[in-house]
Amino acid sequence: MARPLGALCILLAVVFAAAAAAAAEETEKQSTYIVHVAHKHAPLLPGRGGLVATGAYGCFLRDHIPVHMSVPAPRVLYSYSHAATGFAARLTGRQAAHLAAERSVLAVVPDAALQLHTTLTPSFLGLWASSGLLPASNGATDVVIGVMDTGVYPIDRASFAADPSLPPGKFRGSCVSAPSFNASAYCNGKLVGAKAFYEGYELELGRP
Repeated sequence: MARPLGALCILLAVVFAAAAAAAAEETEKQSTYIVHVAHKHAPLLPGRGGLVATGAYGCFLRDHIPVHMSVPAPRVLYSYSHAATGFAARLTGRQAAHLAAERSVLAVVPDAALQLHTTLTPSFLGLWASSGLLPASNGATDVVIGVMDTGVYPIDRASFAADPSLPPGKFRGSCVSAPSFNASAYCNGKLVGAKAFYEGYELELGRP
């Protein structure tokens, strides 16, 4: 009887090990997070005083995530230095929670795909000049206005077609092609700049 019992114990050990490995893999799954870094703690570009791109935030992560949490390795996708200071990265839940507790980090927000309710916000909210919330506010000065920039998708949309009557625009940015966006075909005097920031979305769909 000893041999079957030993075989059973080995089998159970293998099953438990597989279950533990599956649980660990589930726990350590990476998702995309937006990390807002306090401006004074953001890495600087040596000699120029400007904020660095993604490479420096890779060093930031290595400095702020303990070795025992470094697998799987975090991956920086994008960096931000204008409307916000920080970066987008692929992190595990434990890594994100650890960063959120750091004094140099203001917030760590999970990236999420949201569905728009409307493109006509005033009418959607019932904001009219003669009725609704606008006159009721009586010109209040303690109102916080949030602007949500969802980007544009100009392909096959007539409102983004070139308009010969528009004068040539002066814009310091640029139109950058992406696998699903041909900048030379869709950028014009009306759409003067375009960049694609959808790597996190593609990774969530399992596209490397």
